[in-house]
Amino acid sequence: MSEGGSFMSSDWLGAFLIIAILFGGGFGGFGGGNAAALAGYATVQDVNQAVDNQATQTGLRDVLLSSANNNYETARLVSEQTMGLMNQNNTNLINAIQGFNSVSQQIANQTNVLGSKLDQLGFQMESCCCSIKTLIKDNQIADLTNQLNNANNVAVNSAQSQYLLSQMGKWVANAPAATT
Repeated sequence: MSEGGSFMSSDWLGAFLIIAILFGGGFGGFGGGNAAALAGYATVQDVNQAVDNQATQTGLRDVLLSSANNNYETARLVSEQTMGLMNQNNTNLINAIQGFNSVSQQIANQTNVLGSKLDQLGFQMESCCCSIKTLIKDNQIADLTNQLNNANNVAVNSAQSQYLLSQMGKWVANAPAATT
């Protein structure tokens, strides 16, 4: 301190200016001005607010990105599920059509076999009927031949008897015995 030691001397004035500048008083005094704010510098509160805002923005971006990814994955899964169901439906339709075609082919084959069997049955019935008719005719001919043979035998016996009787003369049945 100088000899005069007055308050406003140059020693005290330098110290005051240093203290005022250090504590942010600037030229406006101890609480009168904020040198950092006046100079355009960010305060701790401004920095914290900016960091919080950036974190919020990043969180919102992450949520939106996650939602978009979920929507894409859901759409892809729905598309794959739809494709799988369509493929399964097509496979089922093909199997059903092949089954119907197989049944139709079997029905056609069985109808052809049945038609062939009916043709065979018709031929066998015709053959059977012809055989039965022929057998009946053969039996009728045999009966008529037997009747003819019997009639011929009767006629021959009658003719022979007549011939013998005519050769023998008069014949009397149960004639009395001759006495001599």
